[in-house]
Amino acid sequence: MKLDPTEQRIVGVLIEKQLSVPDSYPLSENALVDGCNQKSNRDPTTELVAFQVAGALMALQQKGVVARVDGGGRVARYRHKLDEVLHLGAHELAVVAELLLRGAQAAGALKPRVARMGYHATEEQIGDLLRQLAARSPALVELLPLGPRERDRRWRHRLGDGTELPVAAPTLAASPRAAVPGAEADDLRRRVEVLEAEVVRLRADIVRLQSPNQGD
Repeated sequence: MKLDPTEQRIVGVLIEKQLSVPDSYPLSENALVDGCNQKSNRDPTTELVAFQVAGALMALQQKGVVARVDGGGRVARYRHKLDEVLHLGAHELAVVAELLLRGAQAAGALKPRVARMGYHATEEQIGDLLRQLAARSPALVELLPLGPRERDRRWRHRLGDGTELPVAAPTLAASPRAAVPGAEADDLRRRVEVLEAEVVRLRADIVRLQSPNQGD
């Protein structure tokens, strides 16, 4: 399953609303737009418009992750099928939804956030659940290396298509001085290649001059 960032946000919102405000679930397209652009419990925040959500919903239906629910009113509503597709329980859905909505997080950070979706657990229990999801084949989550100034390692979901991943920042601040060593190395490499070619040419000239003249 490869979901782009908009599809991830929609699925996360559907799970969140199902578990936290079930009376409003399934969701209409307009409710999904509002849920995706919600300023709280979202990282990053978005400003999606209706046609973007509508297009993503069509793609999600084709992937079998979202279903349209007809009847009960003139407005079409949508529900997720992640629990059916990936065989997830309510607690697992809550954890996956938080990772979809807010990106990579440590088990301790997830603890109060999944509680609002009905999963009241200790940090250790959440860690155990994450390890179970990581042990699946294919893995649904993975543990990231410890980042700079981080005390706890974070977990990220593996449902994305890769476009949601941040570009790695350079170790040193981007500045002409920081870029000099790399530039100097490339320049030195080019100079060595030119000199090596020149040596080969000179050797060929020497051999030609030392050879007896043919045809005299």
